[in-house]
Amino acid sequence: MAQTVIRVGVVDDDAMLREGMGAWFSSLPDLVIAASAGSLSDLLAGTPELDVVLLDLNLRDFSQPAANVKALVSKGYRVLIVSSIPDAEHVIATISAGASGYVTKNRDLISLADAIRDVAAGGFALSPELAFVLSRDHRVDRPVLTPREAEVLGLYASGMTLEAVARRVGIAPGTARTHLERVKQKYAEVGRPAYTKLELAERHREDRLDLGGLPPTQE
Repeated sequence: MAQTVIRVGVVDDDAMLREGMGAWFSSLPDLVIAASAGSLSDLLAGTPELDVVLLDLNLRDFSQPAANVKALVSKGYRVLIVSSIPDAEHVIATISAGASGYVTKNRDLISLADAIRDVAAGGFALSPELAFVLSRDHRVDRPVLTPREAEVLGLYASGMTLEAVARRVGIAPGTARTHLERVKQKYAEVGRPAYTKLELAERHREDRLDLGGLPPTQE
């Protein structure tokens, strides 16, 4: 069976970064830079067929990040913000606008490739330091999850089967099920029950888009 290739677009006004990224991605069999531009208007002018667009937060044309995300999402693209600014406010604004993730430029290219794959598969990607910042919100209507529970919930909510989640995390299916049952119990305890996969995905989406970001995790 032929390997599925993820078509990636890059919007960044740093030409050297775009060229370097294109050269590195050429070594990956499942990812290809299909379009690259210094502005959103230049990228969209070519109406490229893309699966994921890597979008720099602050472009030299002073376009608004949230507006850029909305424009890309309206065209059917999944958007992954790649920025040097690790700021919770920007994360919230762009994710609320429809971005499927936010990673900082200090991450290595292998981590970036993994984030692209997660987003292309319908998942969500966030740099660990940003996840920590967003997880500090402890409002009473949001359950406090362990890191493993949060990981299992995120993967399961992205559409993966429980067996696939267990394989990805490296645990037994029964253990993954136990984590998921605890997540359900914790949501019920804060008055936001989620009994089905669809309901769990909705709770995950609600918390991801809310001002607190992801559900808080235990220390």
